[in-house]
Amino acid sequence: MTERESRIERYFSWDPKHDDEFSSMILGDRSIGGKGRSLLYGIRALRDTGEPDLMSVTMPRALFLGSDVFDDFVESLPGRDELISNGTPDRIESAFLEHPLSEEVVERVRAFLADMTDPVVVRSSSIQEDSLKYSFAGKYLSDFLGNFGTLDDRTRAVCREIRRVYSRIYFPKALAYRSRHGIGDDSMGIIVMRVSGRWRGDLYYPTIGGVGFSRNYRRWTSRVTMEDGVVRFVFGLGTMSTKREYARTCSLSNPFLRPEGQDSYTILRHSQERFQAISRKLFEGASRERPDTLATLNVNDVWDDIFPWYREEMCQYAQMYRGDEGGGYFTSPNATPSGDRSVSRICFTFEDFPKRHRKFFERMRRTLSVLEEAMGVPADIEFAYEPREEHLELIQARPLWAGSGVSSEALESIDRERIILKADRMVTNGSFRHIPSLVYVDHAVYGAARDFNDIARAVGAVNDRLKGERFIFVAPGRIGSSNPLLGVPVQYNELSNCCCMVEVGIPKMGYMPELSYGTHFFSDLEVDGVLYMPVFEGYQNNLFRQEWFDETPYEVGPHKAIRIYRGPFSVFTSGERNIGMVVTE
Repeated sequence: MTERESRIERYFSWDPKHDDEFSSMILGDRSIGGKGRSLLYGIRALRDTGEPDLMSVTMPRALFLGSDVFDDFVESLPGRDELISNGTPDRIESAFLEHPLSEEVVERVRAFLADMTDPVVVRSSSIQEDSLKYSFAGKYLSDFLGNFGTLDDRTRAVCREIRRVYSRIYFPKALAYRSRHGIGDDSMGIIVMRVSGRWRGDLYYPTIGGVGFSRNYRRWTSRVTMEDGVVRFVFGLGTMSTKREYARTCSLSNPFLRPEGQDSYTILRHSQERFQAISRKLFEGASRERPDTLATLNVNDVWDDIFPWYREEMCQYAQMYRGDEGGGYFTSPNATPSGDRSVSRICFTFEDFPKRHRKFFERMRRTLSVLEEAMGVPADIEFAYEPREEHLELIQARPLWAGSGVSSEALESIDRERIILKADRMVTNGSFRHIPSLVYVDHAVYGAARDFNDIARAVGAVNDRLKGERFIFVAPGRIGSSNPLLGVPVQYNELSNCCCMVEVGIPKMGYMPELSYGTHFFSDLEVDGVLYMPVFEGYQNNLFRQEWFDETPYEVGPHKAIRIYRGPFSVFTSGERNIGMVVTE
């Protein structure tokens, strides 16, 4: 057995119930699931280094429920077999919510909440998530609760969300993922965890949340290497960093390099404006049956609420964009931008953050290196950070899933006249030959439409029609975005037959791919071996051959925005050279 194999075996055989620091946090005799066990293993690995900067990394207070708690719950569920076989998602969820948890679970939740009134999150931690091969990113559920009211109210709310997370084991998204990969039944552990952050007025959030990776598999420039590692972070709750929203992406070896370049307007277009927080005001107007306290806010709307908590520090996070005839420029933030007509937008650029907090990047690089060594495989983390106190909290630590890919063909032999799409960043090694179909969402029709969700569902219908037949999917902006103005809001399971996704940037229409490595979207791409290319119209070393798409015969899809071209086509990508191409055969 090699040293790497030995580390992997040690990682999988480690049981937190046998660790005195963690055993009191666990209810149940069996596994607490991959997400829970990996987090505790990561904390143990950092503790064991003896290095002060790593030993000071904490995790939020948490309660872990073993998978046997879930199994006992499901086995006692009335009409279980028929419900699981034939029930709709709504019916399954209703049945789970009506069935009580055991008194032992309720009392442990009550004890956990008794002296802890900060917001909490109820997170899935399934058995199948404990894998080096499958990510399950975003396939289940995490629910945020403000944790308001009496102890009885708070206990009931958490127990309700535990049952809601349990029900997701049998929802179509998870069933389809397990079926696609030939994975059998799953069982669910639960993490009830204090949300990282603090109250700032009526909003609760950490200053910074994000994800980090010990390897950078999708480089945006040859000036960084795969081994450098990468972080992707946002202002507020890190939930926005795992979605296809804008975030700051930094190589850990050179955090000053921006994937989008240094042009002010381009930075503006790629910078975060929306952030997430727990809202006290939302709770006050919400249903007590299921209070919705997770708010998505625009910094331009709540600037007066957040600026007083940072003042001079805010220049590390936000900037004000002032438009002029020369293209615009950024200035440092001030207290009252609303009265200044020259300020067009405020956004989180984190311009000064790498300069002011170089230690953060060094500490993150060391943290990821230790975790990779401890697990025997590249590491993936979620974190929260308070720069003022240099307080780093680990929210998740687990293996970084990466598809094996295939070697790329020799790019020099390709006839340039056959190239219809070309990219120069964010690609890995891979190739697909003789792809029979290319599905294209026309950016002009999509931009004029308002039935965005209908277009997304129509893409899913094409995917179903092409079952068993691979295709290339080309669309404007960000595929799978939660904001349809930024890209087609198609679900990942609606692209199950896709072997390559191409995001086309049309700057004049506001469609810009976002190099969101680290999102659940990219985790799925890596695991499934789906190739990805961002193509920017008009950019050097990029090609979007519009005339080919306009002049080549095509079939109109279920929606007029969708075109289906018949090939065959081929895709070639080289991570070493950062070149990707789609060519006609």
